Amino acid sequence: MVKTMSIFNRKEFFNAEPAIEIIDEDTYTLNIQPSASILNVFSRLNYKAWYAIAEFVDNSTQSYFSHIEEMHAIDSFEKLIVRVQYDEESNTLSIVDNAFGMEIDKFKDAILLDSKNEDQQGRNEFGMGLKTAASWFGEVWSVTSTQYGSENIYYATIDIPKLKEDGLNSISIQRKTVDLQSHGTTIIINDVTKKIGAARTKGKIVDLLSSMYRRDINSKNIEIWFNGTPIAFDSYPILTNFRNKEWKKPLDFIVCFENKEYHVTGFVAIMNPGSFPKSGFSLFRQGRVVVGGTDVNYKPSKIFGQAQSQISLKLFGELDMNDFPVNQAKDGFVWDDGLEDVFIDELKTNIQEYITIADLSKIARESEAQYSSEKSEDLHREVEKFIDVFNDDESKSDEATTLEISDIPNNEIQEFKDTVLNVPVEEKTVGTIRTYKVPINSITEETINVTWSIGRKDFWIDYSTNEHGEIDVIVNIDHPFFMPYSNDEGFKKVLEKFVLAFVVAEQQAKLNSDKEGYIQTSMIKHNMNRYLSKMAGEN
Repeated sequence: MVKTMSIFNRKEFFNAEPAIEIIDEDTYTLNIQPSASILNVFSRLNYKAWYAIAEFVDNSTQSYFSHIEEMHAIDSFEKLIVRVQYDEESNTLSIVDNAFGMEIDKFKDAILLDSKNEDQQGRNEFGMGLKTAASWFGEVWSVTSTQYGSENIYYATIDIPKLKEDGLNSISIQRKTVDLQSHGTTIIINDVTKKIGAARTKGKIVDLLSSMYRRDINSKNIEIWFNGTPIAFDSYPILTNFRNKEWKKPLDFIVCFENKEYHVTGFVAIMNPGSFPKSGFSLFRQGRVVVGGTDVNYKPSKIFGQAQSQISLKLFGELDMNDFPVNQAKDGFVWDDGLEDVFIDELKTNIQEYITIADLSKIARESEAQYSSEKSEDLHREVEKFIDVFNDDESKSDEATTLEISDIPNNEIQEFKDTVLNVPVEEKTVGTIRTYKVPINSITEETINVTWSIGRKDFWIDYSTNEHGEIDVIVNIDHPFFMPYSNDEGFKKVLEKFVLAFVVAEQQAKLNSDKEGYIQTSMIKHNMNRYLSKMAGEN
C-alpha cells in the first residue's frame, strides 16, 4: 500500500511550520448509510479530470472565502495555497490546502453520503464535491483536516472495495490533538483509476483550471499549484485605438423566464489580435467559470454565426450568472427548458453593437493580413508557376468575399470606423521580397525582385537596377487604382504577372533602342503583348 501523506507532514508542502506534534488521540465511528457500494456509482459519473479536480479546489477556496477575515488575521497566513500533485510512480493524487479546515461536524458532512447541511452555500453548495470527485478518481481515498483555532485534527480513510467485501456501512474517524495555530485539509486518492499521466491531459488540466479560477489567481490572494508549478492566467488582449479607448462594454441586464428574474453582469469586448480558441463567453457562477476556457468558451450560433466567422474570432467576454441553476458536476447550466434560448436573445440585444464591430473588424484584419509574409509567399509560389512554364494553365482564383456592413446608428461603431478602420496607413514595405528568374530567350534571363509598398501616393510602380544587375521593383499595392481589388488574391496574382511583363517589356525596349536612346513606341507595346500572353499561359 502506498504510504499516505497527510497534513502531519505539511512542512513539505508549505515550508512553514514544523511537523505537527501529536498529543493524544481518539476514534469515532461514522455510519455512512446508505450502503458504501453506492460510492461505486460515482466512478461512472461523466466527469472530466479538470472538473473533478475543480471540486476539491471549490472546497478549498470556499473555505477561505467563508473565513477570509479570520484567515488574514493569522500572523503566519499570507495567502491561500492549494497544491494538486499527481505522482505517476505511486499513482497517487493529492490535494493539500492551508484553508480554514474542518471541525467534526463539517468533516462528517464531507464524507457522509446523505448529508444535508442547510448552511451549505457558495462553491460547495451541493455538499457532494469531495466524495463524488474522490470516488470518481479512485476506490481508496482519505481526508485529513484541522480547523484553525481547534486542537483537533481528524483523519478518515474510505476504502470502497474493503467496505463492500466486509459488508460494512461505517468507517472510523481518528481524532488527534494539535497546535491551535494549525489549519488546512489534505485529500489523498490512492490507486487512481482515472490516470492523468499523459502530457496532453496535464496541459488541459492546467489550461482549464487557470481559466476556471482566473479571478482567484489574479487576485494575488490565492495560488493554485499543479505538479509543483503555480498556475497562471493571462488576460485576453482588448482592442485599443490610438486614443487609448478600449472596446469593452460593461453588461448588467435581467433575463425574465417563467415569472423568475435571472440577473446577468459582466462585460463584452473585442479581442486584438483575435483567437478562435480564446474568443467566446466565459460563464461564471460564484466567481468561477462553469462554462468556458480555451476551445470551450460559450459561442451560441445566434450570436457568433459560423465557426470561422469574424465574430467568432474577435468577440469575447465574461458573464456572471449566479441566479442560473447549475448541474451537480458544476460543468454546465440546467436550462434546457427554454431558459437558454431566452438568455441568448437577451444577451444578443445587449451586445448588438459589439457584434457589428467584431464583424466590421474583418476589414481591419484584412488590412493587416492581405500584405502579410504568408500571403506574399503564397503569391510567389503561384506566379512562379508561370515563370517556370509559360504555357501552363493559369489557376483560377477564388471569388472575393464581400462583407456586408451594418448601418446600425451607434457611437461605438462610428468611433471604431473613424479610429481603427480609417486611420492613415504608415508608409512602409510589407510582405517578403519575391525573386523571379524571367527567361528572355534561350540563353538569357532577368532577375527581378518584387516587393509591396503601402502608404505611398507618388507612384504605382518604381524600379531600378541594383549592383548585382538585378531589377528591384516596388509595387504600390494600396494605390487608389488598386484598392478596390487589393483584397482579392486573384487580382494580386494578375497584378504581379502584369508588373513582371511591364518591367521586362521596358527593359527589352531599351536594349533594342538606337544609340541616341530612341525607343520606338511600338516596341514596348509589342513586348508587353508578348510577355502578357506568356504570363497568361498562352503559347
